[in-house]
Amino acid sequence: MISKLKNLLKNPLSSKIGLTLYDALVGGLCMFMVIQWRYAFEDRPIPDNVAENASMVFIGACLASWLITGAHKAIWRFTSLDDIKKLFQAVLLAVIIAPLIMFLFIDRGEDFPRSVPFIVGPFFFFTLTVSRMVILIFQNGDIRAIFRRQDQNLPNAILIGTETSLHNYLRDVSRKAGGPSYIIRGLIGTDADHGGRSIRGIPVLGHREDLASIYKDLKVRYGSVPTLIATDVNQGRTQSYSLVREASEIGTPLVRVSQSRPDTLSPFEASDLIGRELKALDITPVRRFITGKRVLITGAGGTIGSEITRQVASLEPERLALLDSSEYNLYQIDRELNELLPDSQKMWFPYLSNICDHMHLDEIFAQEAPQIIIHAAALKHVPLSEINPIEALKTNIGGTENILHLAHKYHAESFTLISTDKAVKPTNIMGASKRIAEMLTMAHTHKDQNLSACAVRFGNVLASTGSVVPLFEEQIAKGGPVTVTDKDVTRYFMTTEEAAALVLQAAALNATERPELGSIYVLEMGEPVKINQLARQLIRLRGLVPDRDIKIVYTGLRPGEKLTEELRDHDEEFLESTYVEGVQRFTGFKTTPQKIKTQIDDLLGFVTARDAKGIKKALAKLLPDYKPNGSLTAESQPPNNVTQLHAKPKS
Repeated sequence: MISKLKNLLKNPLSSKIGLTLYDALVGGLCMFMVIQWRYAFEDRPIPDNVAENASMVFIGACLASWLITGAHKAIWRFTSLDDIKKLFQAVLLAVIIAPLIMFLFIDRGEDFPRSVPFIVGPFFFFTLTVSRMVILIFQNGDIRAIFRRQDQNLPNAILIGTETSLHNYLRDVSRKAGGPSYIIRGLIGTDADHGGRSIRGIPVLGHREDLASIYKDLKVRYGSVPTLIATDVNQGRTQSYSLVREASEIGTPLVRVSQSRPDTLSPFEASDLIGRELKALDITPVRRFITGKRVLITGAGGTIGSEITRQVASLEPERLALLDSSEYNLYQIDRELNELLPDSQKMWFPYLSNICDHMHLDEIFAQEAPQIIIHAAALKHVPLSEINPIEALKTNIGGTENILHLAHKYHAESFTLISTDKAVKPTNIMGASKRIAEMLTMAHTHKDQNLSACAVRFGNVLASTGSVVPLFEEQIAKGGPVTVTDKDVTRYFMTTEEAAALVLQAAALNATERPELGSIYVLEMGEPVKINQLARQLIRLRGLVPDRDIKIVYTGLRPGEKLTEELRDHDEEFLESTYVEGVQRFTGFKTTPQKIKTQIDDLLGFVTARDAKGIKKALAKLLPDYKPNGSLTAESQPPNNVTQLHAKPKS
């Protein structure tokens, strides 16, 4: 019976009726008690049925008053000052109606004490207010915020989200020192059916399906469309796509609650369209791995390298060596650390160096003697690597060999290579170079049992150098066109923060769980994103309509590009789970490490000699299925794909 009652009250309509009846019955009880007390105070007997009649009349008066004032719409656990005001109005109206009915229809109210309305009103109002405050405090621990007032000169907005997220945002902004930035005119629910009710005194206007019609009415009422604020912090990709599309069609600005600060708002970004939920990672093993150690990060000024630098710097390493070949990137991360950390905590040292410069690297290693090495430096742009294959091989393989050699020479404890999904069944020189760098890393583990070496493989990082997202945003800002290679091309995406955190988790995991084995860690990337759809959604994020305001041009796949990327070779790599959610591991090895090391040494010899034919033969031995493009035949001559790279898009 109790479970049936709970289920009944979960239904919004049943809950509304039930709570309204509860209020009315409490009113009847208050009326009965006050009349009893009034006659007891005068030590007189109570006339027959006067208390019962007055109570029934007052119950009816309460029901009528609640409907007239709208007090029945409030959701108790989301009570606000506006709800209390409506409650006061409803009680006042009921206190006026009840004596009139008693006077007109029940013995002209002959035995009804004239002082009762003045006593029962405050008593009833106090009882109802306390009951709501108890529920409010029990559910939310919040009471002060309901007494804040709002500036009526602020712009209008509508909130859309789940019942809980709507309330949480209203609560958080009311606690904010500066108060809210908008006047919230209404709410749109995405889960429960609360249409016609209110949360913290703000009416629920309808459901997600009613968005277009609601905004049509609001435009008539206010002369413009209010900003749409999404209160759900972690929306799925499907919901984000749909919401961006609807907001674009309505013509309303769209913002969302910030993930880091729930009382602030931020624009929708590409990361919202990817729809990846942030994982709550246990930082303890990473802190234990980093704290008090000497750490070297190559490519420290790049997108992923700089984020790894920030996260490592917060974990109190003994020393932090930052290596980058870009003066500007190194300056930027050095300046950022200077702003984040006080001079008393300065333990980082920026080095302007190229990982192909073995002599300079030796000087840095001799100075720093790093215990932990995170190798993020690489050439990553696929088309440019296709045009400059020898440089890509020299940097991505030769540079990795330099770092691994010095890690062994100076007794480093841990080496982590940042790899890519393009290393799986590579079709371009960048992917091939990264696949060989993975093989080199695995081979060095067998050479040096004291070095915990691993590679971490993941897809595209949002907003990274060479990523498609900044390119699309630049093209949109210029008015288009937006260039997409193919309608069906898909890619894996991950935020920079998540990628860096998982890289550190994998490095710590390898150093503590299997330090003697060479492992390739694969980060769980979720579902691949269709680039064509991502481009259209980015256009909509700017309040524009694809193909109308911004044209989309399909240019065709560039040399070496795939329609889809993979995170593992399904024929040869069998992944096993780890205790870190979102990180899987592959430990297989196709051939002997010494044979691979010899073949890589041969390849690097040909790279140093810039012997294209020798390079092609060496690549065929290492990666039999990989077919390098024609640019390796004569790198000094502009290959055909240079023309393709710079050709104007076909209209």
